[in-house]
Amino acid sequence: MRYRFTSYHPASDAEAAVTDGTRLGGLPHWLEEPQWPVDPYENELAPFIGQFRVPAAEAGGNGDRMVYLFAIGFSGEHATVVQPGGQVTESFETRAAATGPTDLARVHLLRVEEEVDFSHLEQELEPVEDEDEDDREERLEELLVERQKDAAGSIRMNQLGGPDVVPVWLQGDDLPGEDWQLVAQLDSYQLPFEVNFGDSGVGYLFLSPDGKNAEFFFQSC
Repeated sequence: MRYRFTSYHPASDAEAAVTDGTRLGGLPHWLEEPQWPVDPYENELAPFIGQFRVPAAEAGGNGDRMVYLFAIGFSGEHATVVQPGGQVTESFETRAAATGPTDLARVHLLRVEEEVDFSHLEQELEPVEDEDEDDREERLEELLVERQKDAAGSIRMNQLGGPDVVPVWLQGDDLPGEDWQLVAQLDSYQLPFEVNFGDSGVGYLFLSPDGKNAEFFFQSC
């Protein structure tokens, strides 16, 4: 298991020109025909938040996947689209629109600042004489909590997913299903645009084991 702590940065013109990667803002790079979700309350296209590329080896082995995330106004609901051959969040209609509203006009990229491997942390634990297994596990948990923190002592919540990457839960373990993979974890306080993740919320985006369905939800204080 591991963490992949991430930050956002505005894309340069050259970086923004590469449209088929993971990014926040801008417009979707559709791998198939456009499937833009509709906000059912306004009957308008939902604002685009970002897209997240998942390599084939991490997406059920059936080719690369792109997971697209959209906000449904300020209702607190969100819609996901998975391409190619994937699904749209149940209950949301889509339109074949290649372009539409975006929450962030300037593209921002996600940069992994640090990866923390749990097995390496276990090896860092110096043995303590007469320590039992429960005490060792407690020391390991304390070490993990310390590695979650940034230089100012705040818990880091932004992550890019991948094999064996685990969420930093705001409230408690809430996996959508067995073997679902974390695609991204987004801290509402640090995003470069406003979102509705509840009160000081953190959003979690997951992909199903077969790479066909995505689920987004948030936890709040």
